[in-house]
Parts: sequence; structure tokens; C-alpha cells
Amino acid sequence: QSAAAVIRGGGERGGGEGGVLWSEEEARLFVGDAGSLTAAHVDICPQLEFAHGLTGLKLLGVATREATPRLAALHAADYTQLDAAEAQAELLATRVPVDRPLDDAQRALLLDEAVTAVALEPGDLGVFDSGCLHFAANGLHWPVTGGMNAALYHGMLTRPLLAQLRAAARREAGGGDASGDEGDEDDAWAAGESLRPSDLLRELDAGGAG
Repeated sequence: QSAAAVIRGGGERGGGEGGVLWSEEEARLFVGDAGSLTAAHVDICPQLEFAHGLTGLKLLGVATREATPRLAALHAADYTQLDAAEAQAELLATRVPVDRPLDDAQRALLLDEAVTAVALEPGDLGVFDSGCLHFAANGLHWPVTGGMNAALYHGMLTRPLLAQLRAAARREAGGGDASGDEGDEDDAWAAGESLRPSDLLRELDAGGAG
């Protein structure tokens, strides 16, 4: 069942102060071997991300919005300084492994007071703002799957996130500190991905939800 349908509770699209304005039509399936990692990053198109645990155990860490610029400057790849592809850029970002001792940077990220770390098990639902710095690691052992991990991710946009989306669109267009409360480092910690803030805004404006 669509996470957006659960949140709407049968209401109209975009209704209410906290209503859902947009949601992905299909959930994305992430499958990874035991110990595989997602480096610390910030999505370029901020949205409310629903993570549904299917199999295995996943460590998910999310920073507060206030601490994201500080932590991203230390732990996320600077995409403005790289000509390489995203996969290569991620090699420069901090990961938090579960199969070996942590180095100083990894330990500092995991133990930072502004980071919340949770264990996502089968049947769990984790919800976070993808515009905040986040990272993940798949657990080593699980009785049924033998270490294979899988989770469904479903993104949506609610009205309180509109201001963040508009600020992200201005950064995408080269507007710098368009939000009024975020520094120039924003462009440096935004990870490249297919969904662009400007595209989503155009879709919302066309539907009268923006």
C-alpha cells in the first residue's frame, strides 16, 4: 500500500496544512549485501522519505537540519569541486561500516549529538527528511536472509517542505544562499540524482499545489 495513501487518509491531494502535495508513483527497492554502505550525503531534492524494512537489518543515521551544513562540510563529498561521476565522488564521503573498527571520522559522525541512528528491521518504517545529511549500512547477519538486506523507499512532499524545495531550486539555478538561513556550502553537500527541485516545482505549479 502506498505510504502517501496512508498519510492522506483518503483526503484530497494537497489538502490541509500538512497535506501531501506530491509522492512518487512507485517505491524504489534497495537491495544490498551484508556490510554494504551508503556514504553520508544530502539529497539535492529534499522530501519526506519513508523507508520500509523488508529483510535484513539496516543501520540508518540522520542529522538534524541545523547540523547538516556543519556535518556535510566534514563528511559529505564536495560535488562542486569534482568533475567525476557521483559514484566516484562518493568515495570521498564518510561511511560508517559495521564489519570493521571505525576510524576517527566515522566515529565522530556516528557519535555526533546531532545524529540520530536507528536499526531498521523487517516490518519497521523509518521516516526522515532527505534534505538532511544521512547515511546507511547493511547489517552482517540475519537468520533468514543470510545477510542480504532489502528496503523500499517512497518519497513524498508535504506543505511544510515547500520552502526547502524552493530554496533547493534556487541553489540548483546558481542562486547561492537563497533560503536566507543556509550558507554557501549548500551546493557542496547536495548529491546528484535524477529528480531535480526545479522539475518537481514545475509539476506542483502545474497542478496548482505550489
